[in-house]
Amino acid sequence: MQMDLNYTTMLEVLNLQEMNEIKGGVSKEEYCQTLINIVMSNDLSEGAMEGARHGYNKHCR
Repeated sequence: MQMDLNYTTMLEVLNLQEMNEIKGGVSKEEYCQTLINIVMSNDLSEGAMEGARHGYNKHCR
């Protein structure tokens, strides 16, 4: 129990940006720009285009 208490007190509250960086993620702005670049620079299948639309609508609006 004592070990759990010490571990908990060592934790720092991180904001969403910091958590994304730890997980290896990118910012919303970078994700959206990359998605736009992929769509504009490639001939995507209908399924890939639908996935891109879904990602844009969910994360970039």
